Amino acid sequence: MNTSPNPDDPRGHPKKDSETQIVGFRMSPSLAHDVKMEASRRGMSLKALFAEMWEQYKHRSKK
Repeated sequence: MNTSPNPDDPRGHPKKDSETQIVGFRMSPSLAHDVKMEASRRGMSLKALFAEMWEQYKHRSKK
């Protein structure tokens, strides 16, 4: 993994070998709590929970 400073990142974070993108959105505190609790209950990260939810959504929307 490349851990050299990224001159394009104002925070100086290292550039990652695999490109990713941060997606942010706001939600109510109660929904945020519920989502975090569900991820914790399943032993997964929020990123993994969102990816799973998105795959299920895509699968359902094809019907």
